[in-house]
Amino acid sequence: MRTSDYWRERFVQLEAAQNRLAQAGRQEIERHYRRAQRELDEQIRVWYQRLADNNKISLAEARRWLTGQELAEFKWDVQEYIKRGMENGIDGRWAKQLENASARFHISRLEALKIRTRQSMEQLFARQQGIVNQTLADVYRSGYYHTAFELQKGFAVGWDIAGIDQRQLEKVLAKPWAVDGKNFSERIWGNKDKLIAEVHTELTRNIMLGQDPQKAIDAIAKKLNTSRVNAGRLVMTEEAYFSSLAQRDCFRELGVEQFEIVATLDSHTSEICQAADGEVKPMSDFEPGVTAPPFHVNCRSTTVPYFDDEFSLGGERTARGEDGKTYYVPADMKYKEWQQAFVGGGDKNGLQEAGVSGIIKNIKDCTTVDEVEALMKEQGWFYQTVLPDGTDFDGNKLLSLQGCDLEAAKAVFQAHENVYNKLPELIGKLNAVNAAELANGCYAQCSYGLGRGGITVNTSYFGDASKVARLYENDLVYGFHPANTTFGSIVTHELGHAVDDYLSVVEQLAGMKNTWQAKKVSAYLRPRVMKACGVKIADIQREVSGYATQDAQEWFAECFCEWMDSPRPRPVAAEFG
Repeated sequence: MRTSDYWRERFVQLEAAQNRLAQAGRQEIERHYRRAQRELDEQIRVWYQRLADNNKISLAEARRWLTGQELAEFKWDVQEYIKRGMENGIDGRWAKQLENASARFHISRLEALKIRTRQSMEQLFARQQGIVNQTLADVYRSGYYHTAFELQKGFAVGWDIAGIDQRQLEKVLAKPWAVDGKNFSERIWGNKDKLIAEVHTELTRNIMLGQDPQKAIDAIAKKLNTSRVNAGRLVMTEEAYFSSLAQRDCFRELGVEQFEIVATLDSHTSEICQAADGEVKPMSDFEPGVTAPPFHVNCRSTTVPYFDDEFSLGGERTARGEDGKTYYVPADMKYKEWQQAFVGGGDKNGLQEAGVSGIIKNIKDCTTVDEVEALMKEQGWFYQTVLPDGTDFDGNKLLSLQGCDLEAAKAVFQAHENVYNKLPELIGKLNAVNAAELANGCYAQCSYGLGRGGITVNTSYFGDASKVARLYENDLVYGFHPANTTFGSIVTHELGHAVDDYLSVVEQLAGMKNTWQAKKVSAYLRPRVMKACGVKIADIQREVSGYATQDAQEWFAECFCEWMDSPRPRPVAAEFG
């Protein structure tokens, strides 16, 4: 089970990525505001240069009709505006007004200026609408898919996620969420109407007072700047909402039952976010903007999935994929690879099937040998390297438990889990386990002499767990193996051989016998451990086991087995450990 710190880290990083999408959109909007400012400046200056006397113009002069040449030029401009509007999706109401203006024979100079300035602002807000709409669509789509990716990767298992279609996306974006009952599009058009009215009022006031046109330009620039700041605030606040909404929808789809609020805690954190940080709530209470972020303008809080010990991701939902299957998600899988495989029934070629019984989060949940094998491969316990020819070698992909029955396969897994949990330094050092038919009387064996081990269990025994358990119990009666161990300790014993080999050949902890052969660590340790316990080599059968009397290597493996598996290891095994 992933820790809460893991989920916090992954989802805080996800929210930061979502925030960057919104920041990019805001910067694009600001670029268009600067462009609109330049256009308005130029339109006002040219207008004054044509008509003004000593940089002033009377209201009567401004209200005079355009002359024939001026009217023709104006109508040419209007036709160009209509053409641009058709290309850029400008508000249909404004397009209709332009068509009406084009058909008129009397247009005042001031009205012509207002139409030209309004066209610049209509274009500005049309672009803003397009940028915000695309940005929020990207935020929702990215947030939904990345949330699914993080959850499936965190649990190491994935299944098909339905693609988000355009109609579904438009429905999500159109729904109002704030208390005023307006969606972002309505706010943009409301801001547009307000700005147009303010700009036109400023132009009229400037003419009536006979002021220098620079004053009007400066005042309009100030109003544009206020509108620009509001536009930036809007896109960031809407990003926080739609990012939160995407998480909620994905959490629900994947069967997450609880969520936790995570605030960015620093000197800028609001009191409401400080108070909410760490709160855990059921998914039925997840309402963005109310019980979940955003809690205020420019809110930086996010949510993460919260899991207790009994949680298993998705339950029956894991069988929803088009092919009704689940697959293990490799730890090194990238988002793009995941998206190609799991969004909309993609290509899963090369992925290991996990079955349809839900998330396999521990060995107790496995119901088939294939599931045990797949779970074992996911642990990353075994040796990996790059071969001399440049190809990758991954022992985890080569392990096989085929030929074992379910309980025997689980015992193999648990023996390895116990060793790697107790000695995590061994992770990635030893070769993987396999199953094959061996000579009669041999429960299992370990490749020895190359330093990486490599265990093979005998399917003649591990194909029937009850059979090998009875035989091992009989061995215990005669003291052939250490007391308080089970048949799974057969595997632990062989892992002991692999460790002895690794310490001897790879680490060379006992030194070198000659220039090509390492000394055995087992031979080095045996007399020292026995002496430290006040016993002799002749006492090995009583103090360790009958099998341990064969040689130093079997002594090492039996001590390792008892130290690892017995709840009460005796003095020699304890000293060995």
